[in-house]
Amino acid sequence: MTLTSSKIYGQEFENEEKTITGIYQADGKSKSEIFSAINKWIALNYNSAKNVVQLNDKESGTIIVKGINEAVYKNVMKEMYPKNKYMQEYNTVEFNHTIEINVKDNRYRIIYHLTDIITPAPVAGYNLEQQYSIIFDMIDFTGLKQEKIDFYNLYIEELWKKAMVGKKKREEFKEMTKPTFEELNKGVKESVKTTMNSVGTTVKSTKKDDW
Repeated sequence: MTLTSSKIYGQEFENEEKTITGIYQADGKSKSEIFSAINKWIALNYNSAKNVVQLNDKESGTIIVKGINEAVYKNVMKEMYPKNKYMQEYNTVEFNHTIEINVKDNRYRIIYHLTDIITPAPVAGYNLEQQYSIIFDMIDFTGLKQEKIDFYNLYIEELWKKAMVGKKKREEFKEMTKPTFEELNKGVKESVKTTMNSVGTTVKSTKKDDW
């Protein structure tokens, strides 16, 4: 499995295909303090019945949450149709995810894993499940792979042919595949890291009660 790592503001992240892992320092905070702060974050950020705590074990310092996240990314197709007022500049996509958090004195680890994509309701009777399954496969935190771009283009080419889209226009669309999914990957990664760093902000800002 391919792994990549990066540092943002001194924070280390390790990337796998659908998973980002971050190890956070919380100097001066006990395991119990960190655990309580993270539970506070969960209570404030997961208020839907679809967002469920799967495990909350204080003794082992392990918390597992499943939920839904939304990512926003630039719609590069807008460049082809700049005057089309019905084409949005940004798209949104939703994913199901799990977050596992392991807590120790002075530090904790967040493992954020995308489990699947949420497929919109059928449009004009057309089931989008297969297309969105391919889109989900294009998400790769270690970098967009050319073989996946090629596979997507072959799939979408057949749809365009059935829709009587001309060859020249089909080629223009295929040239936009790579930048489109690069923007998608960028947007999803930013969404994940923003969530992870939000946990860090809560842990840092939480103080002992003086009551």
